[in-house]
Amino acid sequence: MRKTIISAAIAAAAVATPLVATMSGPANAATSGFTATQTVTNRSDSGANGGTWAMDNYTRVITLHGQGVVANSFCPGITIGACHKISGNVKDSGHFTTQIGNPVPGTGSLNGGSAPNIGASVTGTMNGTYNYTFYTNQPLSNASAANAPATVDGDTPTTGSWYQQFFNGAEFWDASPGTGSWTYTAAPGSDSQCPNVSGRWVDASPDWGGQPVDGNILAPDSAHC
Repeated sequence: MRKTIISAAIAAAAVATPLVATMSGPANAATSGFTATQTVTNRSDSGANGGTWAMDNYTRVITLHGQGVVANSFCPGITIGACHKISGNVKDSGHFTTQIGNPVPGTGSLNGGSAPNIGASVTGTMNGTYNYTFYTNQPLSNASAANAPATVDGDTPTTGSWYQQFFNGAEFWDASPGTGSWTYTAAPGSDSQCPNVSGRWVDASPDWGGQPVDGNILAPDSAHC
């Protein structure tokens, strides 16, 4: 999810899930590993053609691992503390609902022709993961599930900065762009106007769903089946 991973009402809402953290020592403090689970609702999903092609509701699990203290050159301008390297990932599982009138997310065609704009409200499944490495002036033991809400509604924070909400008053430096992959599936029958049309779109680095081979979620209306 290049996603600025999103507001509108959605029919398929995820069930609220409490935050949980791997703890050792003081309550809510993580040492070598940290895991938290959140419910994400009403999150707009951008496609390769621009615009919001769907709204997402899903469960997100974030896992962080401390990689030790590194040279301060990895944390340029650090003002206090040591430079800690941390790796992690988020894993998503839930549902999307297409937004009528907006461009389809991918470049795959329908029956060999051009893909029409989304013409029907279709709900399907989505699953994905995003991996990254970052640097901070706080150890992973300072990460706390208590710093973040159990449910995140809307577009903030971005997927790339998701980990920041679990620290309090920390400075962050990104190592490099993250890598990720999300798969969206609209099963046969999910489009009430075109029940024989199904779709599958893979939104993955490095091209982020922009190639015909990545498929598409077409969601046509009855005039474009």
